[in-house]
Amino acid sequence: MTKVYSLGIRREDKNRWERRAPLAPSHVEDLVKKGIKVIVQPSTLRNYPNVLYERAGAIIQEDLKECDVIAAVKEVPSEYLYEDKTYIFFSHTIKAQPYNMPMLDEINRKRIRLIDYERITDENNRRLVRFGSFAGYAGMIDMLHALGDRLLAKGFSTPFLHVGYSYVYSKLESAMEAVKAIGEEISQVGLPDDLLPFTFAFTSDGAVAQGALKIFKLLPHKMVTPDEMVDLVKNKKGERGILYGTIITAEHMVAPIDPTKKFDKKDYYSQPHTYKPIFVEKYAPYISCIINCMYWDAKYPRLITIRQMEEMVENNNTRLIGVADISADINGSLEFLMTTTSIDSPLYIYDPKTQEVHDPTTDQQYMYRDGILFLAVDNLPTEFPKEATQWFGDHLSKFIEAVVKSDPTLPYDKMTDIAPEIKRAVITAHGSLTKPFEYITELRKKREELISRILVLGAGSVSYSTISYLTRNPSHKITIGDISLDQAKKAASVEPDADIQTVVIDVHNKEALDELVSKFKVIASLLPDELSILVAESCLRNKKHMVCPSYLSKEMEALHEQAKEAGVTLLNEMGLDPGIDHLEASRVINDVKSKGGKIRSFVSWCGGLPAPESSDNPLGYKFTWSPKEIISGVTNDSKFRRDGQDIFISGQEVYKRLQPVDIFPALSLEGVPNRDCLFLAKAYDIENVSTLFRGTIRYRGFCSVMEAAVEIGLLDTTSKTHLQPSSSPLSWNHAMRTLLPSPLADGIPTQELLRRKLRTRRGYPSKGYDDDKITHILSVFDWLGVFSEEINVKLEGNFFDAFTELLKTKLSLLPSEKDLIILHNIIGIEWEGGKHETKTSTLVYYGSKDQSAVGTVVGLPIAIATELLLEGQVKERGAIRPVSKEYYKPMIKALHNEGITFIHRNEFDKQY
Repeated sequence: MTKVYSLGIRREDKNRWERRAPLAPSHVEDLVKKGIKVIVQPSTLRNYPNVLYERAGAIIQEDLKECDVIAAVKEVPSEYLYEDKTYIFFSHTIKAQPYNMPMLDEINRKRIRLIDYERITDENNRRLVRFGSFAGYAGMIDMLHALGDRLLAKGFSTPFLHVGYSYVYSKLESAMEAVKAIGEEISQVGLPDDLLPFTFAFTSDGAVAQGALKIFKLLPHKMVTPDEMVDLVKNKKGERGILYGTIITAEHMVAPIDPTKKFDKKDYYSQPHTYKPIFVEKYAPYISCIINCMYWDAKYPRLITIRQMEEMVENNNTRLIGVADISADINGSLEFLMTTTSIDSPLYIYDPKTQEVHDPTTDQQYMYRDGILFLAVDNLPTEFPKEATQWFGDHLSKFIEAVVKSDPTLPYDKMTDIAPEIKRAVITAHGSLTKPFEYITELRKKREELISRILVLGAGSVSYSTISYLTRNPSHKITIGDISLDQAKKAASVEPDADIQTVVIDVHNKEALDELVSKFKVIASLLPDELSILVAESCLRNKKHMVCPSYLSKEMEALHEQAKEAGVTLLNEMGLDPGIDHLEASRVINDVKSKGGKIRSFVSWCGGLPAPESSDNPLGYKFTWSPKEIISGVTNDSKFRRDGQDIFISGQEVYKRLQPVDIFPALSLEGVPNRDCLFLAKAYDIENVSTLFRGTIRYRGFCSVMEAAVEIGLLDTTSKTHLQPSSSPLSWNHAMRTLLPSPLADGIPTQELLRRKLRTRRGYPSKGYDDDKITHILSVFDWLGVFSEEINVKLEGNFFDAFTELLKTKLSLLPSEKDLIILHNIIGIEWEGGKHETKTSTLVYYGSKDQSAVGTVVGLPIAIATELLLEGQVKERGAIRPVSKEYYKPMIKALHNEGITFIHRNEFDKQY
């Protein structure tokens, strides 16, 4: 019995705009006449309706499992990849595209013979079956309309706006007529002088570029060389009614590293590492619009990197208005292509300063934002579906009969029953890559090396801004590790569209921690200090960089030499205070010293507070992060320098050193010394400074309550028998009385016992606890509930944990409320001639409904520093803090772009 060969044509279902097919009804009719059974999946979206395929002799049905060969246009979902079949479609795998590697693995697991249209070539490597020209047509037409829209938002009315997107035209000819019409308008009225000369750069001269150029040449234009384009712009030679086009090929992108050599295309493709990129330096600043059509893979230099684009914008060295990235290769030749787009939402604005993407789904005003216009539709040919399908099928149909009748079980080197052009396109067979495509394995490894794998340890609210910032760049692959899977998943949900992995990890488990850390390039530890040291030790064992906001402790400093020898950076104190305060202080101090000035005093105040309208309790305070971390600072010893004298204050006495803080006269602020700050003398290289002080800011009234809490033992961490979790329930009033012993206590209210105890203490200044102060403290304690018989102590083992739990229940910031941070540096300077100056740097930053101010100003520096380490911009190795120019220069700039900005003031001492 003669075998009946069958071909299945899949319904395209990647998105609602995909209306193409690999073969038109006319091609199906020819195959049926040759005895091939054709089964077409039904579709109401396909531009050629089912009835036309049926009239051509095809069977319309869902099930394609009986087919020998299944043809499609776009990638096929895993559930529709059937074992031991032949599939032919655009697989987008030949550049080891990461998003399709799981599909490729599935294809090999199912022993599928995969034929890719992109690799159907002749003996000169010219592609024979492609939609490329149609991508160029549609991309160029769409970009003209997009430019009109963007320029209108910038205040320029231009003829570009008068051509529609490609899909609004029933056929290509109609779209071309519309382009000719705006060309006539440009010839007559020209473009605004501020835009001249208007230059288009077409990268590559292949089929896609030729399609785009065909549309471009319908407009009044002049083709120039890249060097002629530079001359036009530099000397403002452009005409109002002319658009200028240039073709950028490899010789304009790179040059030999060896200055004695000339560019050789063949040599470049075989040895790209011997060439350096030149495009940004020579040509990029002179382009108005890039039409990106080039092929790129990881072994070649990028056309423009994220950092290069950022620097061009910051240095005002670009006139780039928009990019039509028809190649749609995310983080490819244009690294700052952050995402592809769709036909119904084709545009976004990319801000190189912040790496943010503004699009219509999240920002109705996106077209007015600062940045570069992007069009990056990844299925442009479907905007002309009927013509594209017919043209494509005309070229494919000559090969398809032989493919359907071929024997897929033959070894690759014996596949003589298919045309050589098709054999060159067989990517997989019998469960593995064919010999011509084995390079994909190595390319996958190189692609993997380009991916920046980041581990964020600790999934508290501070991690949210870290995660949000790092996920802006698609080449960052983030894993969140926490001892709680729920916490990790909650943190990941901050960016629901990002590919974020979560993992449960107990950092005390040395083996498990090492196994996890070994998989990443940089570790961002948002864990408490005592846990970050465990992470740092693991980073040393695995030679990985680490960033954390923790103080550079003695234990961490002990790792310094070991880290230097291992080539590892353990970057500590990278939050707000310490962190941003270091960056700004170092910037000012180094600037003063470079100009010959001397630092005579340094004072820094910092605090996280509820916004004034949210400070609606007697303490004037609410928690935005760990209460235990915040309150533990109350009992830290303090060291500072005043008028040349080093002063030590024990943790029990810190809150007796209360003083008013007059940053803003309208805000009633006070503060106390914050830890030991004498290390700053060496860190900032100001060892001869006479005054050196760091303090913590609170609203007035908070500090006296904390002072009393220390006095009576509410912050005592000593274990107490009656506070153990196994103890009997205990009211707060009863617990307080255990702290206020008195032989005559029976019948005396707890409030009175506390009043008597405070009166016996001497405070600071000398008046101690006067009646007004005690009355305030008692009223706050009463509000907290420590005199209540109804409120029970949460039995945590000691008074510190119990009291912070009570504070947490009373002082939590509600979702509807906002917090703020204030950072205020005061630097006294002596200039030559004895002239004295005071410089202040003040940062005030409010939180939002989505993220607290504290979370943002701690999490963002962590993220920015992580990115600097990934990019190799941080060269210093060891256990360090961020006080050198390599930190503060890029980081202050990046923080400014995120809205974290200092107000600077200066004042010279009056001369009498």
